[in-house]
Amino acid sequence: MGLKVRFHRISPEVLSIVLEGGSAVQLSGIAEQLESRFSSIQDVVFLNGVITLFSTELNLILDDLVSFFDLTSETFESSFRTWYIPIWYNGLDLQFIAEKKRMSIDQIKEIHQKGEYTAIGYGFLPGFFYASGVPETLDLPRRSSPRARVPAQSVAFAASQMAIYPFETSGGWNILGTTPYQFFDPDKSPPVIVKAGDRLRFYEIDESHFKALQLIWETSSDREKILSHVC
Repeated sequence: MGLKVRFHRISPEVLSIVLEGGSAVQLSGIAEQLESRFSSIQDVVFLNGVITLFSTELNLILDDLVSFFDLTSETFESSFRTWYIPIWYNGLDLQFIAEKKRMSIDQIKEIHQKGEYTAIGYGFLPGFFYASGVPETLDLPRRSSPRARVPAQSVAFAASQMAIYPFETSGGWNILGTTPYQFFDPDKSPPVIVKAGDRLRFYEIDESHFKALQLIWETSSDREKILSHVC
């Protein structure tokens, strides 16, 4: 894989591992292998070429971790899925986006739906995933004044990245609309469906369709099946 690995000890229980030359898909595969191979690791977080792991027995496994990365090879490639995400274009910033880009709202929606976005990792909030691939014709920077309240399941973008807010919170991204699907459920294992490397495609729905899909999602026992096609 040609990875360059650097270790940074953050605290007695936290180790940051910088990997240069690896894709989001490769990092996802490495994170999965770490969790399965080292039972003493309590959590693994990865984003933008950095894996951070948490272990109360970090001193005991440091040598094994070094050996693990010395043997890193193509076997750590992880497969990805394509997920189809419905969006009701009712976003608080939709008109603002159209005005800034000097386009109609229909043109903004068309550009958004033509794009394919790649999940690159989680951060900011539990279940808040970042996805690359926002086209330059659509992209805008973060809002100069963040909102105190962004609705849950808002689909938003800023600085070349797309995201979905897992629950209501403050935020400064540009909001396109809302999806009826909740992508973070702490009561499920795993609590998230989307993995780094997964592809995301969006398609438009109206308010009545939104409510119907929301009910289907809440009562479904196979959410991956729902996400694997346009509903």
